Amino acid sequence: MRLDPSLQVNRLLIERDSHTAYDETFHPGLNIIRGENSSGKSTILNFLFYALGGELSDWSETALLCTRVTLEASLNGNVATLSRPVSDLPNQHMDIFGGPLEEALKAPRSEWSRYSYRRAQSKESFSQALFRLLKMPEVGNDVSGNITMHQVLRLLYADQLSPVEHIFKFEPFDPPTLREAIGRLVCGAYDNTLYENELRIRELDKQFNAVSAELRSLLAVLGRAGEAMTLEWIAAQRRVLEDRRSALRTEVEETERQLYSAQSGDELTLKAQQRVYAEVQSLQQELGRLEEKRDSIALAMSDSAAFISGLEQKLEALNDSGSVADYVGEIRFQTCPSCLAPLQNGADHKTCHLCKTPFDGERAKSRIVSLINDTALQLRQSRSLQTQRTANAAEVEARMAAMEEAWRASSVRLNDARKLPSTELQDSLRELHRQSGYLDREIEDLEKKAAIVQLVDQLSSKKSEIASEITRLKVDNEARKAEQAKRVSTAYTAISNEVRDLLHKDLRRQDSFEKAAAIQFDFGANSITVDGKSYFSASSRAILKTSFFVGLLAAATKNSFFRHPRFCIVDTIEDKGMEPIRSQNFQRLIAQLSASTPAQHQIIIATAMIAPDLDEPKYTVGKASTRDDRALKIA
Repeated sequence: MRLDPSLQVNRLLIERDSHTAYDETFHPGLNIIRGENSSGKSTILNFLFYALGGELSDWSETALLCTRVTLEASLNGNVATLSRPVSDLPNQHMDIFGGPLEEALKAPRSEWSRYSYRRAQSKESFSQALFRLLKMPEVGNDVSGNITMHQVLRLLYADQLSPVEHIFKFEPFDPPTLREAIGRLVCGAYDNTLYENELRIRELDKQFNAVSAELRSLLAVLGRAGEAMTLEWIAAQRRVLEDRRSALRTEVEETERQLYSAQSGDELTLKAQQRVYAEVQSLQQELGRLEEKRDSIALAMSDSAAFISGLEQKLEALNDSGSVADYVGEIRFQTCPSCLAPLQNGADHKTCHLCKTPFDGERAKSRIVSLINDTALQLRQSRSLQTQRTANAAEVEARMAAMEEAWRASSVRLNDARKLPSTELQDSLRELHRQSGYLDREIEDLEKKAAIVQLVDQLSSKKSEIASEITRLKVDNEARKAEQAKRVSTAYTAISNEVRDLLHKDLRRQDSFEKAAAIQFDFGANSITVDGKSYFSASSRAILKTSFFVGLLAAATKNSFFRHPRFCIVDTIEDKGMEPIRSQNFQRLIAQLSASTPAQHQIIIATAMIAPDLDEPKYTVGKASTRDDRALKIA
């Protein structure tokens, strides 16, 4: 049974240029790296931590002689190969290949994908890629931004150099809020929607304040106008002005008709008519061009929306494809689908039993990793382009609105010019036109006021919508916090029980462990206590820390809601003057726990005093190292 997220190391390769310094395979369950003290066991565990995305500042001199570490891992059942250059410089990149290490070594560089340590606006980090393959959420944190793979691994690796009384692998900048976020994530009690809601509430608060300030300014302007500005009042005023303008136009037309009967056409007036006509024609052409552009953008947006939807479905299908393939298995026909004659099923599983075409099911499955990452990148780029198209569409709509207003004004002038005014009674006609222009300006001013009033109504509605959304998000967060508290309690109780059971089975060296009733731990405070006590002998502290890491994994294998990868590395099993008999007893406890756990998991430990009954290939990795024959073979 596999519970996701699930991480398992299959093979580790360490190279110094073209020379192989270490190349061993690992298996599910308990893995023991054994050897004499100072023979390189901890160096191998550090390489595992680093290859999976951890950051190391305490490289050994021997380790820095190596140039590259490559690791084959199963991520939720999908096989991928991870490779990083060995360097004492921080933030090294990671190359990822979708498939086993053997194929990765033969593959051209074009089949690998390179990811940086830190994310960028247009580029993913390797933590994002690994979290996606593990189906782990990208958790945001106010102090350090998004949690990385390195931060998660700090809670999966009990190393020798970190203080034995601390839970997390040591690093200088380590705020309690960050540790608490990591612990909650691994225990399945971190709801990323809660953090996203908080960010959204902050953004909405800023929008609410900006809209309120704009509303106050507009209301102040309308207040100085001395009228109770409403859309109804403006509509009534517009009707009065339109009636006056219509009457004035009738009078102008009558005067022009009388003048026209007294004279022939006026050449100056005809030139004005031609000029206005050309202007109207130009505006119409520009409007047509903008309409074509608007329709083109709308069509592109529609096509892109369908493409994005298809990518989202493809990504979801890829995430499920491995599970479906395992469940359904190979499809075999009993009869020919064409003539219905019985088929003889052969034993060759490397070719199609129907058409005999060669195929490699495992190779196809291993490519899922690359397809998931490639599809995710396509989806990100398509969404970015869609956002740009939306902005372009809004810009075109705004330009069309302005162009239509200019076209209407030109059309009115053209209509007036076609009336062919003459030169008779010029003073009277000029006065009529002056009055008409004044009315036009009054109507334009009224339209501006109407736009302001309409904007006030829109802002008022927007303010109300923002306030409602803030209230909804706050109510949602309260419900999520209550659910989180319940899940935290369940997870912490499960971990405490597992750790307590391990302490009870420790050798009789620490009275507090024999009678332990409750284990308390605090990720933020980075501490563990037994019945409120924290002072024990150095070796007992090592047992307590190791018990916590193993107990955390055991709880995760029995509770599906944990986001723990069901994987841990332990290098504290014989720290601080540990007796061989006590260390070997604890090794057996880990082996028994691993054997009784139904869910897939992996525990990797290092020891210089392996229990004799565990010194067999079922548990061990490679051969035992010595001071003369070290784990890391440096040429």
